Amino acid sequence: MHPVVDELAKLPVSERLEIVQQLWDSIASSQGEIVIQPWHREVVRERLAEFEGRESEVGLSREEVWTRVDSRRGS
Repeated sequence: MHPVVDELAKLPVSERLEIVQQLWDSIASSQGEIVIQPWHREVVRERLAEFEGRESEVGLSREEVWTRVDSRRGS
């Protein structure tokens, strides 16, 4: 593990989540710099091909996901 990550791991979860959000925001704002590897594009194509035409058989709707999340949280 990177030494910085070792130090970050000592922080409370709430602070680590805030740092993750800030990192993600900084990554999202620099999209031009993100390099997508060819192998990753291929994996995405394969998964999309497996999914297309089977949407009703595979996966959950957004509402179903949130219902499950809320039930696990006791909401």
